[in-house]
Amino acid sequence: MMKSQMMNNQFKINLNLNIEVKSCKLKEILEAFKLSVLSCFQEFVKQVLQHYADEYMKTGELAKMLNCKKVIWKTSTGNKLTKIMTIFGIIHIPQLQVKLSKTGKRKIITRLLLGIEPRKIIPDFTIKAIGLMGSLATYRVVKKIAGMFTNVGFSLMTILRCVRKTGEMIKFAVDKKQKNEFDADGTGLPILKSSKRGEELKVLAQRKRNGKIQVAGMAIGKYNSGWDKLFKPLIESLKAFKKIILITDGDDSILKGIKGIKVILQRCLFHIPHEGKYTLWQDKIKRKSRVWIHILTKLIDICNVRKIKEDETIIKKTIKNKKEELEKLIQYCEKNKAEKTATYLKNASNDIFSGVEKKVTGATTSLLERMMRTINMRINLGQWSTQSALAVSKIRGAYYYNGFDV
Repeated sequence: MMKSQMMNNQFKINLNLNIEVKSCKLKEILEAFKLSVLSCFQEFVKQVLQHYADEYMKTGELAKMLNCKKVIWKTSTGNKLTKIMTIFGIIHIPQLQVKLSKTGKRKIITRLLLGIEPRKIIPDFTIKAIGLMGSLATYRVVKKIAGMFTNVGFSLMTILRCVRKTGEMIKFAVDKKQKNEFDADGTGLPILKSSKRGEELKVLAQRKRNGKIQVAGMAIGKYNSGWDKLFKPLIESLKAFKKIILITDGDDSILKGIKGIKVILQRCLFHIPHEGKYTLWQDKIKRKSRVWIHILTKLIDICNVRKIKEDETIIKKTIKNKKEELEKLIQYCEKNKAEKTATYLKNASNDIFSGVEKKVTGATTSLLERMMRTINMRINLGQWSTQSALAVSKIRGAYYYNGFDV
């Protein structure tokens, strides 16, 4: 039996339970308590619901919620029950019913008071909770941990569906109040029935005024294509800025999705020495050889512009010197049979300092690397369908960077 008293929206509840406990061992006590959690929660919800229903009826708040001058009870105790899935399992709650005095129509108010959707067994709140868990850990781990604390048993398919539905609920957008600086990058995904990293997750992040980043857009597509799908819903918001600064790793296909917008393209200066290691490997330059060390040392020095905080005249002179050093390095690569590295640096040279030159002290290093690692920590476990991979990526991106929580 449960007794409850409402005092300033605080509930004191006395609960008497009839529980069979096999022994005094803590493990057995915990198992017995797990069996009682669902019934306790169900009774708790009933009592709270009834208290607030009575209170709102007395104060007239219920009439306001139903956009009516006056309502009367039709069924104040709820003879019929409705099923609601919670993280503790399915509970059965009375369907409280009122009658609108003016029209005589009947309204069931249980879900209205609880703030959940009508006619849905699994409300969005529960879907998001399970979906978030499924994005932070494997489905089997979620099922195991849930079973350790309650007697509910989420099936793997239930967790999968909640992940997908949660992903569909999350919508990314450009925030016009934040900076006009964006980072765009992609990372390979292990998609079913494809090669090891058969498709690419494409992410657009917007830089905030507090120095952090947030996800502005996300999509999955083939390598070197598919960016138009990401940018299409964001075009009008991006046009609100007179121009945008876009920091990329050099993927030219990114620009195909944002036609009609003035873009200052800045090559990520972290990626250039990093990519240089790969092109040197393609050129078969022995690792840590004299040529290998010289090229990478020069590249790192040329790309180090983050600490330039002097006035515009000094910055322009510094950049001019670095451009000259880059030309010399390209010639050095050609003389030492590092042709692929020389070609890569020639192609990158136009955008290495564009952001710095046009913004004076603009950002030059993409902030997406950490975000990609955060997303990949879950994606790297197993192979995915495109729908599930995008859903998990959206949830993790929103949770870690956009303030999404349940």
